[in-house]
Amino acid sequence: MARLTQDPTPHESRQRDGWVDLDVDTAIAILGDAWTRLNETAAAPPTMDPLWHQVYWRAFGASGADVRVHALCAEDGVAAVFPVRETGRIVRRLASGVNGHTPYRTFSLARSPHVAARALDHLMASIDMLDLGPADARAPEVDALVSAAHRRGLHVSRDARGADAVIDLPASWAELRRSLGAKLVGNTTRRLRHLRERGRVDFDVVGSGPDLPRVLEECFALETLGWKGRRGSPIRSRPDTLQFYSELAAAAAAAGRLALYTLRLNSTLIAFEYCLRHNDRIDLLKESYNPEFSRYSPGSVLRLLLLQREIESGRARRYHIGQVSEWKQRWATRQEPCCHLRIYQPGLRGTLAYLVKSWIPGRARRQPVVRATARWVLGRLHEICFVVAVAEYAW
Repeated sequence: MARLTQDPTPHESRQRDGWVDLDVDTAIAILGDAWTRLNETAAAPPTMDPLWHQVYWRAFGASGADVRVHALCAEDGVAAVFPVRETGRIVRRLASGVNGHTPYRTFSLARSPHVAARALDHLMASIDMLDLGPADARAPEVDALVSAAHRRGLHVSRDARGADAVIDLPASWAELRRSLGAKLVGNTTRRLRHLRERGRVDFDVVGSGPDLPRVLEECFALETLGWKGRRGSPIRSRPDTLQFYSELAAAAAAAGRLALYTLRLNSTLIAFEYCLRHNDRIDLLKESYNPEFSRYSPGSVLRLLLLQREIESGRARRYHIGQVSEWKQRWATRQEPCCHLRIYQPGLRGTLAYLVKSWIPGRARRQPVVRATARWVLGRLHEICFVVAVAEYAW
């Protein structure tokens, strides 16, 4: 990718006070390595990387407003990157616009209160609401934005969004065994032994090569056999989803960042975990197993083998396995809380949006007795917003 030495044409960007406003492909071509370097911290998820955005918006960007990349540029690189869409007629907003296939935050921000303040001043200049989507609740960048918003009298909501399950990868397998617990490791080892009694067990990690498309097809087909195929949403269920995961695998493989772990019994694929490498971490995006072999817990067997492999290689220090669920809680050595980050103007429309989107739903979740009342109030507030917009237009 090109470095930050190429100037965008007037048709490609709008620039003010160090900020450029670009489409995704132009932003990647112009910002190049500077955007990537901004994300080079151990905590940065792959969803902040330009590689992710290029593939994601190519697959999912057809519907809705065009996504724009707002970037704060300096002589030594890029200090902030916010890919957002402008939406809303009654309540003007900028939003990350991502769906459930983007589990982590998409904006990049230097760890500086000054940069966070400049980002808010730029983004909030002409909108009522800034919806930044999923975020790591304890990230310094999130805290800096929230602090800057409070200093400006803006409404802020960090609505709880579960937690990210993490397996820390220590220096030795013995240390990880102690962290996971004797029962989990013992049961999984016993199931591996039972699988081997049925035939040849092969564990592999595919990072690139001519076999990648074939292995991907096997994995996508396997995913349709389980509960996702019956009542879920396997990758093959939608053309845009299939395009996203296929192109993401190819792009990540070319960059040396794909890790597609597979487990086979007598050459038949029985489990996989589709992962990305980024900085010092691995992120699990998709996983599945053949339900015919559920008694052997092939997913757990695969996970045990991949953890052993990663500790031996020393390439990663943590394995992020996604939103906490029952099985993930058994494997996680810790959890990182997640939130949905929204910032609102203190004016009438911004305050009404804050009440509708965050304040009332938050109270309703914590107090079940007010849920029915909250639904009625939310309906009335939507009507009020519409009346206010019509009145402003008429005036």
